[in-house]
Amino acid sequence: MDFWPFNKKPPSKEIAKQRLKLVLKYDRTGIPPNAVEEIKNAILDALKKFPFIEAEAISINISHDDLEKIEIEVPVKASK
Repeated sequence: MDFWPFNKKPPSKEIAKQRLKLVLKYDRTGIPPNAVEEIKNAILDALKKFPFIEAEAISINISHDDLEKIEIEVPVKASK
């Protein structure tokens, strides 16, 4: 028995429901699932060409709830 409610894993039906929603969103937008990774890699490759950008700290997030936007955080190296 688990006394801590925040340690609970979501039930398998909730995980399956979230996965089904994601598949439906990809299907409705017409974007193949592997295209998202290709977009991420293309953006990373393009940004790595600039020496004033910290390429290791770039983060690219595509929300599974909202496939209509890609959020990119690009840190710039501080000049001294």
